Amino acid sequence: MKWFNFILIKLTICLVVGILIGFFYPISYTVVLTGSIVGFIAWVLLFVLTDNNTEQPIYLGITTYGLMIFIGVLVVTFHTRVNQQHHYVNKVNVGTSQNIKIEVYKKLKPTRFYQKYLGNVIVCGTKKTSGIVLINADSTQTINIDDMVYASVKFQEIKSALNPHQFDYKSYMQKLQVSHQVFLNSKNTMLLGQNKTLYGRANNIRKQINTTLKAYSISEENLSVINALLLGQRQGVSKDTYKSFTTSGTVHILAISGLHIGLLLLLLSGLFRPLTYFKHGNSIVSISIVLLLWSYAFIVGMSASVVRAVTMFSLFTLAFYSNRITNTYNTLVMSAFILLLCHPYYIFDIGFQMSYSAVFAIIWIKPLFDGLWQPKFFISKKMWDVFSVTVAAQFGVLPLSLFYFHQFPGLFFISNMVIIPLLGFLLGLGVITLLFAYFGWIPKVLYQVFNQCISWLLEFVQFIAAQEEFVFKELSFNNLNMIAFYTLIITVVLLLKRFNYQRLVSVFCSVIFVQLVFLNNAREATSKEFIVFNQYKATLIGEKYARNFHYVSKNLTYMQSLNTYVVNEFIQSIERDSMKNIYMFKDKHILVVDNKGVYNTSFKPNIVVLTASPKVNLERLISIVNPELIVVDNNNYKSYVNRWKETCLATRVPIHITKEKGAYILK
Repeated sequence: MKWFNFILIKLTICLVVGILIGFFYPISYTVVLTGSIVGFIAWVLLFVLTDNNTEQPIYLGITTYGLMIFIGVLVVTFHTRVNQQHHYVNKVNVGTSQNIKIEVYKKLKPTRFYQKYLGNVIVCGTKKTSGIVLINADSTQTINIDDMVYASVKFQEIKSALNPHQFDYKSYMQKLQVSHQVFLNSKNTMLLGQNKTLYGRANNIRKQINTTLKAYSISEENLSVINALLLGQRQGVSKDTYKSFTTSGTVHILAISGLHIGLLLLLLSGLFRPLTYFKHGNSIVSISIVLLLWSYAFIVGMSASVVRAVTMFSLFTLAFYSNRITNTYNTLVMSAFILLLCHPYYIFDIGFQMSYSAVFAIIWIKPLFDGLWQPKFFISKKMWDVFSVTVAAQFGVLPLSLFYFHQFPGLFFISNMVIIPLLGFLLGLGVITLLFAYFGWIPKVLYQVFNQCISWLLEFVQFIAAQEEFVFKELSFNNLNMIAFYTLIITVVLLLKRFNYQRLVSVFCSVIFVQLVFLNNAREATSKEFIVFNQYKATLIGEKYARNFHYVSKNLTYMQSLNTYVVNEFIQSIERDSMKNIYMFKDKHILVVDNKGVYNTSFKPNIVVLTASPKVNLERLISIVNPELIVVDNNNYKSYVNRWKETCLATRVPIHITKEKGAYILK
């Protein structure tokens, strides 16, 4: 594999290994820094003592890669904000109420109850601090980017996932270096004015564009797609619209990434081409394109995928116009190397992972399609290029997509064959429209054409998404499956590139690896569990026997917790039963007391489950049945739960409250 021999690729792999080690196994900053300095000195000595006329000794290579791993650990340790002396967790007691000053810099997708933002905590009490906090602002508060907010609040922990296999918002926030949250309302908050930062200026540009578009009576749906497609702001995209793009296999166009930046680069290259005929024209064009690409990246929010794409295409632009085109793999990896040195937490960003996987697959796999068929006519050549790029990219992201989203859009190639060729036209038209919108006026014909194109795009996506028989959903796929499928894809591509005995054996081994992973999943799925889920204002209790699942529910309208559990546990059969008051699981007797408040005292249960706010005297129940544990789900009045906690504390009976501790799982 020739691309693996490039030193930069090896160093980047070592850097990634170091970042992962530093994140999952934190090491003291002093220890890491000392190790890096010692490693660097050792490397310099070995390099100086090595004869440059002979082949580099293996110990120099080992020292180089070891040093790069240390640098990876050092980089992630240095960039971890809680390790910094001025971080608020190191300055104040986060469990008490604090008077803090926050500088708001980013808006997140809102929930039903709160608008969400990220902000820098610059003052706690009288102490200057740093650190990012998640802001939850209720309907009484209006907050904008760049606002300086003064609040009297408590730093609260972000809750972990409370159901098995549920999306862990706390872990997600930790990878954004957000460890706490605050809740703001009109009573505890005061706005101190605004700073003038680049984030705010970018936000004002987006707001000005949106104000103009709204004045032209554009629909909310079209406006949300324009914001996602051209301005990198997906907060306004409705669940139904987002689902349509996901189901049709075109959700990637809603996240500005390599595809958008690449098309924008082609448009700018064509626009500036006449300048290349003048003296120093190449230098002027390359600098102008790079500046415009980074300006656009800033306006759309500097997401990981945008920064990655702009970094890579900036390097490519500078190399191309200076007549120093290097290997494409090196250009791609160099952008990743630079980004991870500057921002190591990008490695955990799903968009970053999928973007690099897609681009690498296009570079590596597309030549196989070029060798299969070389069309003579222009239209057929372009259609074959689009098809080959789409399929190659899909091979690159398929295992990741199945791991994160558990579905596969069967018609992805049809939707992309239509959308990708038209996306360049749509982006060009959109950029021109948004430029006019920023100045407060859009030519009527331009607006009508652009708005109609967005409407046609939505109609086509919704049509493809409606063909549900071609969408494979709720596919069980874990991290071992992902590794096994990537191994299979890599070995097959290597075999297709050059057929030999060793590569054929590798393919057979990877097939066996895939089969072993499926067998392992089936073996692990034979476990038995009794689960009381944490379901808001609803009862959900389930019993898992190997790959069969039986559940009972009451007032259950939100099925996500149940579906997520079924998919990730490789459940094959699911049945809904009627509610029972008594359950037997292994050697445990379980008594369920619901709103009827009736319970059988003819036996001694080990566990009592309280759900649907039963009007029972818990102290009397405990004295009669003497349980080992009380389980309280999230379908009970708060006042009842508080009273039961006091009772259990007084009677010294353990209590498990799912709202606080998560789902109760008995194995």
